[in-house]
Amino acid sequence: MSVTLELVRACRAMPVNETALAEARRCVFDGLAVALAAANDPAIAILRGVDGQQGACSVIGGGRLAEADAARANGMMTALLLFDDNSGPMWGHPTAPLMPAVFAVAEREGLSLAQALHAFVVGYEVECRLGRVLNPSAYEAGWHATNTQGTIGAAIACALLLGLDEKQTCMAVGIAASLSGGMRRNFGSMTMSFHCGEAAANAVRAVRLAQGGFTAHPDIFGSPNSYGEALCREWREEAFVAMVGEIGRLKPVIVDPGPILKLYPCGQPTLYGVDCALALMHDHGVTADAIAEMQFRVSYLLPRTLIHTRPTNALQAKPSMHYCVAATFVDDGPKLSSFTDAAVMRPEIRRLLELSRFVVLPEYEEHVPGVRELALELPVSLWVRLKDGREAQVTMPYHKGMPQNPATEADQLANFEMCAGWSGEAVLAMLNRDGALMPDLLALVGEHA
Repeated sequence: MSVTLELVRACRAMPVNETALAEARRCVFDGLAVALAAANDPAIAILRGVDGQQGACSVIGGGRLAEADAARANGMMTALLLFDDNSGPMWGHPTAPLMPAVFAVAEREGLSLAQALHAFVVGYEVECRLGRVLNPSAYEAGWHATNTQGTIGAAIACALLLGLDEKQTCMAVGIAASLSGGMRRNFGSMTMSFHCGEAAANAVRAVRLAQGGFTAHPDIFGSPNSYGEALCREWREEAFVAMVGEIGRLKPVIVDPGPILKLYPCGQPTLYGVDCALALMHDHGVTADAIAEMQFRVSYLLPRTLIHTRPTNALQAKPSMHYCVAATFVDDGPKLSSFTDAAVMRPEIRRLLELSRFVVLPEYEEHVPGVRELALELPVSLWVRLKDGREAQVTMPYHKGMPQNPATEADQLANFEMCAGWSGEAVLAMLNRDGALMPDLLALVGEHA
């Protein structure tokens, strides 16, 4: 039996319990909020100007497009502000490529919200468990896991919704593999979030092509020239098979460790620094004007990932540790208003940027055993020297929103209102309503746009 077929069978048989569905609702609620916040962004207007053909599927924030185009717009919208959820095992953002694909297919097919959430849990499992067998090697090579893994997970989720058989699903996975991509070099640009839109759209295209009889290699994860070998210099097929054996046997990743839900609209690794800065302000009395020097003491991978140390626009600032910490000191935590081109160029921000730098700690160097596998999940320390010569340092092992320090429902409701400009109580109720259809949820979101 092909190893891809083993994956497909494990996904089709995966049990999904209420605990997993509850976590899926949290992710979807969060995803809708951050998508609504980006609905009127110029980048979305550009995209919709190109993919403007009317269709049957809802665009979050208003309008309708063809199925794959709606998935693309919603995917980019969910990811654009870098406010969407993360997963440590995935090395990426699971909801942004997955939710829009599942929503588009479920809406077109008139399926229930419960069916969509079930498929979401399975797709999430694939995205995240693939992360542990592809990374850190694929991530280090420059691939954006949110696309490379998100496309596969979303395709399998959509295949479940469409009731594709084993052969068709293997074909869909093969097609999706050839459509996936996304380069980390594009972080800090519109293309970074476009990766999520393309993942969602390509997953939809892959399953629709497979449904119609389109062919691909039926074992895209099998050797030689497998998907894993193309992305990961350390790929081992036996590790992939072992990972497949965990699906349905271990707790789903959406439950253990669970999602990372952000409280601030910026890249997840920067949130360690944000919480460190807040602690220095509130517990040590450090102010922006008093700082003479800052060091971010981190793992080897953060300087390679957070490449915009002197950002000049809002998109570069979102994945910038230097900017997000500076904005924390100036704005008492980075806010949506912190991420405009004008805000990035404020003199008090530019001063803090110039006196900030990364320092890779010896114990977090690449060669240290165990560091590479957890390089984006290691504690971050923020050290400051003040103008009067005093020094202070805070270390953050888990920032707010991580499973070890989770966001509460109250946090999520506050985020929703901040993003959408209206209360999310009705959306939360719809997500928990028995018998709700996917069009019901999307119509509710559209009513308030």
